[in-house]
Amino acid sequence: MSESEPTNAADEAAQIKALQKDARAVVKPLETLLSLKANDAAALDAIDKLIVSIPTGERFAAAVDEIRNRATALVAQARAGRSEQIRKIEADYVRARRAEGAVVKESGEGKWRIGRVELEIDRPKARARVSYNHEQIVGWSPIATPPDLDSLLDKAEKLLTAAEIPSDTLFRAFHDAYEHLKRTIGRGEGQSLRVPIKQFYPELRVALARQELTNGADKKLVRTELPKWAFLLNLDCYRRDTSMHDAQQRLSLETGSQHDHQKGLAVIGNGLDAREDYRSYCYIFRPSTS
Repeated sequence: MSESEPTNAADEAAQIKALQKDARAVVKPLETLLSLKANDAAALDAIDKLIVSIPTGERFAAAVDEIRNRATALVAQARAGRSEQIRKIEADYVRARRAEGAVVKESGEGKWRIGRVELEIDRPKARARVSYNHEQIVGWSPIATPPDLDSLLDKAEKLLTAAEIPSDTLFRAFHDAYEHLKRTIGRGEGQSLRVPIKQFYPELRVALARQELTNGADKKLVRTELPKWAFLLNLDCYRRDTSMHDAQQRLSLETGSQHDHQKGLAVIGNGLDAREDYRSYCYIFRPSTS
C-alpha cells in the first residue's frame, strides 16, 4: 500500500460522514413527523411546531439534488483513485509471477491467464475473481495488496486440484455416460453418436455417482458436487491425457457449426496451459475405428 492510501481512505470516510450528516438533516423533520403517534393528544401541537422545519418541495428537491451530485462526485473520485492503486498492484503482481517463471498472458482488459486459471481484475472497484475456461471458481473479492491476489489464486488452485478426478475413474465414467446416452437416444452398438456436451455433463455426474455406489448403496458419496468449472477441467484432462484411453473406446470433442454456437451449445475448453488459446466445443463422440 502506498503512503498516500491511508490519507485517501481517511478523506473518503470523512466525505461519506459529511454526506450522511447532511442527508439526515434533510429528512430529520419528516422522520420526526413519522415517529408521532396519531392518537396522541399532543400530536397536532407537535406537527404545528414541525411545519416551519419541513422544507418546501423546491427546497427539498434542491437539497436532495445537491446530495446526489456530491455522492456521484465522491464515487467517481474514489473509484478513479482505487483504479490507479489497483493498476500498480496488478503490475507488481504480474511482474513477480513472471519472475518466478509462471506462464502469464494478458487475455483482455484487466484479465490475465496464469497457468491454468484466468485472473480478472475490476480496477474501479478494486476487486478480483478467478475462473477456469471462463467459469468462475472464486468470486469477486476485495484487493488491497499483492498478497491478496496470491491468496485468491492459491484458493483457486486448491479447488482445482481437489476437483481433479483420477484418470481411471474419469475414463470409466466418460465411457459409462456416453454408452448410457447411446442407449437412451437409441443408437445401436458400434454406431457413432454426437452428444451435446451440455447433455453429457449431467450424465457424467450420474455415472460418477453410480461408480461410487457400486461399493454399497449406503456409501457416502465423495463427489456430491461437480460445478461447471470442475467439469470443464476434467474434460480438458480427459482430452489431454491420451495415455489413459483405449483407442477403440476413446471419445473425442467436436467444435460444431456456427449454428450450434448460436444455439448456445458451445463450452470453452483447452484451459490447462496459458500458452495455448481457448477452444470451443459442442459435441462429444466416439470416432469410427473401421
